[in-house]
Amino acid sequence: MAMRNDNMGKLKILPLDISELIPVDHICYLVIAIENSIDVSDVEKKYRSTAGNPAYSRRMLLRLVIMASIDAVWSSRQIAKQAHENVVYMYLTGDAKPDFRTISKFKKDCKELIGATFKKTVTTAKAAGILNLAHLSTDGTKLKANASNSHSLSKEEIEELMRILEQGIAIDKEEDKLYGDKRGDELPPELNTQAKLREKIKELEEASGKKMKNAAKTIIEQHALGDDNAKEMVIEKLDKAEEELNTSG
Repeated sequence: MAMRNDNMGKLKILPLDISELIPVDHICYLVIAIENSIDVSDVEKKYRSTAGNPAYSRRMLLRLVIMASIDAVWSSRQIAKQAHENVVYMYLTGDAKPDFRTISKFKKDCKELIGATFKKTVTTAKAAGILNLAHLSTDGTKLKANASNSHSLSKEEIEELMRILEQGIAIDKEEDKLYGDKRGDELPPELNTQAKLREKIKELEEASGKKMKNAAKTIIEQHALGDDNAKEMVIEKLDKAEEELNTSG
């Protein structure tokens, strides 16, 4: 069987319009249409006359947070990550890169605006039959896309949407305790380049007195370069291996 080339790091000429990378039926276009129908002038007014660096558009931040809510991304750090790495989010922000602090503050300051927009987006999507709402849940209460009255949300569903938004704010507080002013997924300075990673692997090999197997190198790289979930998976894998070694002797 033929194998495709590994082209990581090779330059590709991307389209000038980033929307060309997004399917025409992507739900982000619904987010844009709904958000364009929302009046944000009162929210933006207080920022226009404020001294200091120009504030990010509240309309742009609203698009970002609503898209993240549909994707069940509640953490402001993870939303900021999407704005840096995901072409859909880059399109919605106009390639702006608001940091997690800006997003977190917006979520707290503009809770009512976000709630009203989220509710309108979900109601419209539900009525049109274009969004599976089952993942929008905080406590096991599933929102049903095929309810008898599909053109409106029940009281329970509206309450659940509001709990979801509150959950996002609570997650931010927990992550602030864990990571402080950091994102939480940064490589430490001593491992923040490929050259430093290779040097660290070489150093570990020399310390062990033998050549490290490719599998071990992969595990180290997965832990160093991965997100929180990847790091947890690596630790679980190593704990399991240690348990098996102890059992077998």
